[in-house]
Amino acid sequence: MNHKLILAVFVVLLLAAMVPTQFTTTPDPIFFGWLPGPLLYWWALMAVNLVFVLVVAKQFVESDEGEDKDA
Repeated sequence: MNHKLILAVFVVLLLAAMVPTQFTTTPDPIFFGWLPGPLLYWWALMAVNLVFVLVVAKQFVESDEGEDKDA
């Protein structure tokens, strides 16, 4: 994964979390009878962020292992 792609994904996730939308301004959409829509949105962003961090960390470890084999 190149650095430009990592930066682009990071910026998109950051903007998705920071920019208020019509969906996140009111707690009106209730899912499953108890879960407000903005909280579900936040949980989904955190899950995507966790996957992103794990992929970047795996890529970092793989690139570091490749450098150790060359030395």
